[in-house]
Amino acid sequence: MNWLLDVNLILASRWTTHPNHPAAKAWIASVDNFYTTPITELGFVRISLSIAYRATWDETQETLEKLHAHPGHQLLADDVDGTHSPETVSKDTTDAHLVTLAKRHGLKLATLDETLLGKPWSAGVAENPLLSPKSASKNN
Repeated sequence: MNWLLDVNLILASRWTTHPNHPAAKAWIASVDNFYTTPITELGFVRISLSIAYRATWDETQETLEKLHAHPGHQLLADDVDGTHSPETVSKDTTDAHLVTLAKRHGLKLATLDETLLGKPWSAGVAENPLLSPKSASKNN
């Protein structure tokens, strides 16, 4: 299975202060292939620089470089325009866009967002890989 990482999964895998850090870091180490996009990377940078993490610009860049150096990482070009996402409320537009992008490329969206998992338009695409040992296996 190939995965597109949501912002919250990137945050959890990179920052030791995140409560899911050990599990997220281990999960990323266990998968053969995963993708990030400019939108998820910029979300990671934005939140990392906020009061929640207080990272410096250099720390965020170094952390992203380490993620990029993982042998399974690939950057996915965003080839979905704004007219292809499902109808949502304003706070769900980015999540809907990522679900649509993952679907287009035959990927699962790896997320820790329980609210997103409950959206009908994310069914079969968005998944919390830390809760499902089967989905984390390399051969799934």
